[in-house]
Amino acid sequence: MPDLGAADLILGFLLLITPVVFIHELGHYWVARKAGVIVEVFSVGFGPEIYGWTAKTGTRWRIAAIPLGGYVKMRGDDNAASTPASSARQQSASFAGAGLYWRMAIVAAGPAANFILGIALFAAVYMSVGKQVIPAVIGDIVPDMPAAEAGLQPGDKILEIDGVDIRNFDDMRGLVVESPGKTLQFVLLRNGQQLSLDVTPQSQFDEQLQINIGILGVKSVPVGEFSRLGPGSALVAATSDAFHMSIMIVRGLGRAITGDMQQGEVGGPVRIAEISGTVLNQGIVPFILLTAVISINLGLINLLPVPALDGGHLTFFLWEALFGKPLPIGVQAGLMRGGIAILMGLTLFLVVADLMRLIAP
Repeated sequence: MPDLGAADLILGFLLLITPVVFIHELGHYWVARKAGVIVEVFSVGFGPEIYGWTAKTGTRWRIAAIPLGGYVKMRGDDNAASTPASSARQQSASFAGAGLYWRMAIVAAGPAANFILGIALFAAVYMSVGKQVIPAVIGDIVPDMPAAEAGLQPGDKILEIDGVDIRNFDDMRGLVVESPGKTLQFVLLRNGQQLSLDVTPQSQFDEQLQINIGILGVKSVPVGEFSRLGPGSALVAATSDAFHMSIMIVRGLGRAITGDMQQGEVGGPVRIAEISGTVLNQGIVPFILLTAVISINLGLINLLPVPALDGGHLTFFLWEALFGKPLPIGVQAGLMRGGIAILMGLTLFLVVADLMRLIAP
């Protein structure tokens, strides 16, 4: 990455993370209000308040000093992680006193808002600037590279890789890049016939990303210019892109769970600041697209069944739906404290790892 000043890092990070967090919390807030739940605090950031005001609804809207997330604190919540107080169910207009399905909707609304934001930003770019679609067709083969050795030929149309549908050349490139040295099953169309080939991308170290990436040794067919899409087509394309991006994120999480994820694939706030600062210097359109990607990432990660994340709350509510009663308040509080400790520890680890990477010779 190019050398960036502190101002670039801070500005890029704030411009990226603030709207993503705001929209996420706004999703929770909006559905909570629809459910008749009183929202006491709407905070972008954690820690001491920098600026705030109290609305007529009684909600304290605030911007806090640590811009690493945000929260809405509803009536009956014991803390920012929405751990219910012991008397929460007896309080009128409290979150804990709302119906089960309303509580599930309130929690799910945050990640849903992130998906909506990501899709809306993609669609806005496709309508205003346009979208360039590169077909998943092999244009040329580099000799003595994995594609040539596996038997791929110019004109082959790639339909599927390891069970994932391929819509365009970028889909194929993304799956190949994340699979250095891993054998992939390609399903392709050649002269009207469907074939299956095993291809093992060559591993190559990428200096910019600081990870090993997969190289196939193919070139795309010539492509045209960007074409602007109408509202309907842009929305369909944006939704499709968000869905396929979610698949890639889930695959990445799978690699993290199995221990196959490379160190360079993992990054914390410092890494996000680096990327956002770099992309901001490239122009507003790349930055908008990055914001869409981060928003979808945040929405999906928040659905993980980890206490203190939205997915953890949804897991508690699923327990309540299955067994007819909620987990004891003490159990929920203990799990929440454990989840918060894990998330804080992970964040600290990622910050230290990023800083060590930056100062390493």
